[in-house]
Amino acid sequence: MHDIPPGALTPFVFSDPAGKRWPRLRLILLLAGVLFFLGTVLFVQTLFVAPQMQVPFALRQLKGQLKALQKENPAGQVAPSSLLWQKFGAARQAAKKLGGPAPSPPARPRKKSPGNEVRLAFYANGDPYSYASLEQHAAQITHLCPEWMAVTNGLGDLQIDADARLPKFTASRGIALMPLLTNLVGDSWQPEAIENLAHGPQDRQDRFIRSVLTVLRNARATGVVIDWEQIDPVYKKDLSVFIDKLADALHDDDKQLWLCVQPGQELDYIDFENLSDNVDRFVALLFDETSDIDLPGPLGSRSWFEGWLHVLLEGADTKQWIIALGSYGYDWTIGGKKAELISFPEAMSRANNAGVETAEVKAPGYNPYFYFEDGDKEHAVWFLDVVTFLNELREVRDQKAGGFALYRLGTEDPALWDALNLSRDFKIDKQTRALLEVLRGTDTITDVGDGEIVTVDETRSDGMRNLGTDSQGYLTARYAKFPEFPTLYHQGAGGEHQVAITFDDGPDPRWTPKILDILKAVNVKAAFFLVGANAEHYPGLVRRIVDDGHEIGNHTYYHPNLALCWPEHVRLELNATQLLIESITGRATTLFRPPYAADTSPSQLSELTPLQIAQDLNYLVVLENIDPQDWAKPGADIILQRIKQQRRDGSIILLHDAGGDRSQTVEALPRILDWLHTRGDTVVLLSTLLGTTRDAVMPRLQQSGQSLIRLVSSTGFRLYHGIEEFLWAFMIVATALVVIRTLVVIWLAYRFRRGPKADFAEPISVIMSAYNEGKVIAETLRALLDTEYKGDIEVVVIDDGSGDKTAAEIERFAHVDPRVRLLQQENRGKARALQRALSAIRHGIVVFVDADTHFQRDTLPRLLEPFADERIGAVSGHAKVGNLRTFIARCQALEYTCGFNLDRRAYNRWNCITVVPGAISAIRKGAINQAGGLSLQTLAEDTDLTL
Repeated sequence: MHDIPPGALTPFVFSDPAGKRWPRLRLILLLAGVLFFLGTVLFVQTLFVAPQMQVPFALRQLKGQLKALQKENPAGQVAPSSLLWQKFGAARQAAKKLGGPAPSPPARPRKKSPGNEVRLAFYANGDPYSYASLEQHAAQITHLCPEWMAVTNGLGDLQIDADARLPKFTASRGIALMPLLTNLVGDSWQPEAIENLAHGPQDRQDRFIRSVLTVLRNARATGVVIDWEQIDPVYKKDLSVFIDKLADALHDDDKQLWLCVQPGQELDYIDFENLSDNVDRFVALLFDETSDIDLPGPLGSRSWFEGWLHVLLEGADTKQWIIALGSYGYDWTIGGKKAELISFPEAMSRANNAGVETAEVKAPGYNPYFYFEDGDKEHAVWFLDVVTFLNELREVRDQKAGGFALYRLGTEDPALWDALNLSRDFKIDKQTRALLEVLRGTDTITDVGDGEIVTVDETRSDGMRNLGTDSQGYLTARYAKFPEFPTLYHQGAGGEHQVAITFDDGPDPRWTPKILDILKAVNVKAAFFLVGANAEHYPGLVRRIVDDGHEIGNHTYYHPNLALCWPEHVRLELNATQLLIESITGRATTLFRPPYAADTSPSQLSELTPLQIAQDLNYLVVLENIDPQDWAKPGADIILQRIKQQRRDGSIILLHDAGGDRSQTVEALPRILDWLHTRGDTVVLLSTLLGTTRDAVMPRLQQSGQSLIRLVSSTGFRLYHGIEEFLWAFMIVATALVVIRTLVVIWLAYRFRRGPKADFAEPISVIMSAYNEGKVIAETLRALLDTEYKGDIEVVVIDDGSGDKTAAEIERFAHVDPRVRLLQQENRGKARALQRALSAIRHGIVVFVDADTHFQRDTLPRLLEPFADERIGAVSGHAKVGNLRTFIARCQALEYTCGFNLDRRAYNRWNCITVVPGAISAIRKGAINQAGGLSLQTLAEDTDLTL
């Protein structure tokens, strides 16, 4: 064949002699790109524009609403009229005289009390500050008493509530683990459970003891601390025998039994004379002088503490006694049913917020307190600090007790740990003042107010108290400035019988309509916290929620853990969801609930930051205290039971209407509503709990002002939704087609069978174009001619203007093997090189091969066998990647394997092979001529020729 003259070329399909098509296309593409870019910029900009929501000032600014009250508390100034410790001491002495000398107790191998001072710390499960305090101060305690077991009934059944982290932690720090065994279930003591157990049959007691031992062994515990309260003294003898039996079993297992002693009437059921030989330690709980259900008063006044301490230790082995000291506070709402237990930082935070001028540790009670007002409610706060602790600790050590216990980790005055290193008669010098007088405003998050709707204040500042000693030698203190801590201000507690139901993560087309139907049937309104991605997919459900009178809130767009997100990401999540809600409903929402960990108040600053960002965007942050964890699918009965147990803890119930199978939630919801109605509760909206209206927390959008932003955002969300739906559909259809195609190809390839081996040996021509292939061309020719093919072979190699030694290598090889011929031309491209080689060959069957392709010995015979059939015009070879050292090469090898092993075998069954590759193929020369030869107007001459 000869080169085609330029004048003989016909215009190709995309020919544009006038040169107008490309400028026009470029202009169209430019205009479309600019419009798309501007639209995208405007849409993205709307996502970062803070929503223009107006929340009533009283709802978003709670700081400063507390007001101090100057009030003297009679309980702190007047000596108690009924000194129970004196009565107890007198009765104890009288009993000894009346009974005569006590009989010698049976010898028991009771452990000897160690000489070192015991430092026991009580631990509250579920309190992150309790664990944080343990981690920080583990080196300063010897024993840990965590909440662990509770006796629930007279059968001796145990309720286990253990912190699984503690066994490993205490073992690594050398702390003796002493789990607490109580008869407290929820907020109620169960004296009948202990009474029936102590008075019950032996096999029941044995089963109970085995259960306790199993728990202690699994926890790798040193022993157990028993705290059984409100026991009827009638069972005193039975209980003593039972405790002795339990102690013997523990001692046989090399474990200890410690028994808590609650001052007051609780002492009547304890037989100290008989138990003292078998109980390893008595733990006197010398705090809670005024309990949370009493009228406000001191938690451990001096006379009360010292009176009980002396009476309990009188005539006893003092080393057997551990004295528990308190470091916490109570906040009483005057007229309320029960005080709130608060930590020392929370007491400081409330005093600071209320503007309290001072609180004092002074005679006669040596317990600090203050009063304040929160709206129309009067509060009294009493608390114990490092000063009360040091006064009590000095007395404990003077009485030579076996040690002390701290109640409890997480609520204590932080200075207490520094005070442990002070001597008994320390002087109030510069160093002491630095340790005890400065009140550090740490990262501890405090809570002020009632309710589960919160606002955030991250302000921190240090405070100051002035220490001194009085004429009696007791340490005194006067608080001059209260410290500030990061604070959550709570509101929305509502009335005693008001409760709100909230649903997270929706809407969901399967579960949300069923929940809406249930609520509509009983005319109950709820709040739905929407995930933006779900709302985008189901806008009709969002509109129905609003039309049915429910409230909606923002639950972010993609439900991330905001504590792990950058601030910009948090704002984007909130703004995108807000704009979507506005575009669907015509309303904004001021309600926001953070995903994850919404059931507890934040305990780390990283969790507080997203709430602060939401607050800056004028959101009200909605938490909750009633979480039945329906997302875990525990069963409808368990969901209902958990709500019953937690109802006293809060006014907002958390349920889920999306995020998985919510059939149990749907099943439980009618029963929850029935139980709330029976209890006398009214289900209300969140706005009702806040004392405002639905329109205040979900304001209607104004027609003026931001109409352009809303137009852009709504259009953007519709386009985004359409594109997303298209891409999902495209991906699904494409995946399905690929799977179907793959299965069909595999089936066809499996059915492929090579025909009988043909004895084909006609002369052939091999043509090869080479450009700068000097390093590999000789090896390529050597592999090509080392073949099992029996017919004549001519090899025409055309050097396309190589700049290296390609031509010289070919000539050197041709000198040895005359079957090789060299043609040379200036560099004009592979297509023209092959075209010239075609014009120079002598045989009718042409084998195309690349200059870097190495043939195996059987390649040519197998490639040429099909030509025994005169109908065959071209045969595709099987190329493999030779260098697999790189990742790209291995991917290409996989592609070649599928393309040649599967695809072409399958195509052969249907006679639809479209391309034979230029790297390895054989074609009849006559077929090439009939097809018009090789095209010079493409870079893929092999594909163009075959197609």
